[in-house]
Amino acid sequence: MKKVFALVSLAVLATAAHADVGSENWFTDGVAWYQHPCGWDAFVKYGKADTPENRRSYYITMHRPEMCSKLFP
Repeated sequence: MKKVFALVSLAVLATAAHADVGSENWFTDGVAWYQHPCGWDAFVKYGKADTPENRRSYYITMHRPEMCSKLFP
């Protein structure tokens, strides 16, 4: 069991080390996920899908955080 835990821990560390440089920013050129009012869950679902609708929702929620649950369900 200890070996499995150690292997899983190493795998997680290796994955984090190989993440792309802009991986924490919305659409690679936006703000970091932790700076956006909708947070991590919205970023994971929509942060890399650079569509006109997602961009529009991104900018709206920057100014109106209460719209997060509606625009990024």
